[in-house]
Amino acid sequence: MSKELLPHLLLLVATVLLLPRAALAHAFPEAEEPKVGSTVTSPPQQVSMRFDAPIEALFSKLDVLDSSGQSEDEGTPQVNADTRTFTVHLKLLKPGDYTVKWSVVAKDGHRTEGSYTFTVAGGS
Repeated sequence: MSKELLPHLLLLVATVLLLPRAALAHAFPEAEEPKVGSTVTSPPQQVSMRFDAPIEALFSKLDVLDSSGQSEDEGTPQVNADTRTFTVHLKLLKPGDYTVKWSVVAKDGHRTEGSYTFTVAGGS
């Protein structure tokens, strides 16, 4: 290897090692409210998800479905100013099981999607 190439090779290696993780990764959920698999005693007014990387509002979807597959969303899901938190307001939920379906496109252009469930406990 020539001595002229060594500085360029070292710079290339340093650049690859120092790239931020977010620039190489998809956006995955960090936190959800209501939490995954939780049982809540009172109906939530919204579902909120925080992702580990910025997401694109235009290409992201968040839907809350009842056990028969009917949407319980009230309005359009919104990506907060931090570009990592995604929220949708809900109709008044009855006791039962609900599925949160989400699909987001990270600022790096990669799509991730998934779902989780939570339960609203019945009254006494």
